[in-house]
Amino acid sequence: MPNPRKVSLGQSQVVIEWSDGHRSVHPNADLREACPCAVCKGEPPAIGVSRAIPLTPAAPAGIRASSYAMVGRYAISFVWSDGHGSGIYPYDYLLAGCMCEACVADKSAPRVR
Repeated sequence: MPNPRKVSLGQSQVVIEWSDGHRSVHPNADLREACPCAVCKGEPPAIGVSRAIPLTPAAPAGIRASSYAMVGRYAISFVWSDGHGSGIYPYDYLLAGCMCEACVADKSAPRVR
């Protein structure tokens, strides 16, 4: 699994340069809407309780990552301009969601290794 070497937070996208030379591109709105946290995606049900899956609203116009932090050696956490910051994005999740030209052209060959 490649590791991030550089993370760039732009007005419209997050760009991650990986140790294998790949440069992944993630539009801010897409990455925010794909937040894998329990608030955005729901939690596993407790015994005897049905799972309530929250509605993930569309990201606000102009959303952008305002900061990030590395989480161990497996994920990146972003803080978004709407104040949300509880999502932990594993490296394989980020690689699988890459929207660079090469990955978009070849979605049949995922980048996850």
